[in-house]
Amino acid sequence: MGIGGGSIFTIREQSGKVRVINARETVPKAFKTDLLAMCPTTTQPMEGAHWIGVPGDIRGYERAHKLYGRLPWASLFEPTIKMAREGVPVPYVLSRFLPLLLKEKPESSLRQLFQNEQGELLKEGEIVRFEKLADTLEIIAKHGADALYVGDIAKELVSDIQNAGGTISLEDLRSFRASEFGAWEVTLGEYDMYFPPPPAGGATLSFILNTMLGFILSSASLEGDEKVLTFQRYVETCKFANGLKKFMKDPQFSSQTEAVEIIQKHFADKVRAKISPDRTYDASYYNITPYLDSHGTTHVSVLAEDGMAVSVTSTINHIFGSRIFSPKTGILLNNELADFCGKTDQIHAGQ
Repeated sequence: MGIGGGSIFTIREQSGKVRVINARETVPKAFKTDLLAMCPTTTQPMEGAHWIGVPGDIRGYERAHKLYGRLPWASLFEPTIKMAREGVPVPYVLSRFLPLLLKEKPESSLRQLFQNEQGELLKEGEIVRFEKLADTLEIIAKHGADALYVGDIAKELVSDIQNAGGTISLEDLRSFRASEFGAWEVTLGEYDMYFPPPPAGGATLSFILNTMLGFILSSASLEGDEKVLTFQRYVETCKFANGLKKFMKDPQFSSQTEAVEIIQKHFADKVRAKISPDRTYDASYYNITPYLDSHGTTHVSVLAEDGMAVSVTSTINHIFGSRIFSPKTGILLNNELADFCGKTDQIHAGQ
């Protein structure tokens, strides 16, 4: 989604061992203390530099490359640099979102990125170029991840963020570390599922699958009246899962007791008993807060010939992230701190 965001890697090695690399964004040291008071209660863009988390993407790629890389680091950047420099056609979905930038001031660097020389927003199929980002990627390719976290790029990035009203400092970038840990595992029938522990949301997925497993589904479950019942059960299960997301917290700052409970079969059994085949309930029944879901994020899964498998989720959070674009580096910044809204009463530096 862009190097102004963060990622989580789940990697299955040839031996069968599963390793997780967490390069999610973190709360800067001098974060806005009343940030959570600014959380909206309706669906609206959460834009502005105060929502920016310290970006971790490049540190994550650096760690993955150090552990498993075969090609030279610099060669990994070449296709992206070429595309950024030569430009890519604006795809249909992006073209539908570009009118959102009309609310930006005409001199906005983000708006200018997606305008033609006449000051008109680009249309589907027209070429958008990311030339400053190509320059940044060339430097990172040549000098390594440190270029973004302690070098001149770091200074330029921090300067642009602070000019936009943000608080991220050179110390925040310098102190960022990608972390590693083992995956959590649950057995689902004849399969074993591995997923990253909190703060990732894999535990909620395992809860959904465990709950649906107890309905003893078959191919007939997607035919006739049974299909309606199956979807009813699935949607209700997902509502309960949504209510559990608030337990997906940074393990360095909170207990994991609730998250561990969520992946147990007896917990799925208890919730399954609360699912009605023919009715739905108000939000409080599912223990869901009034805060509406955010949107964004992309995911890729790769199976390699040598038996390795890699599953990576990457995000800058909402569309155009915080809508803070660094003109000196070409990096579009995340608004990841918005993820705390509706899920906690306080946040901490480094979380």
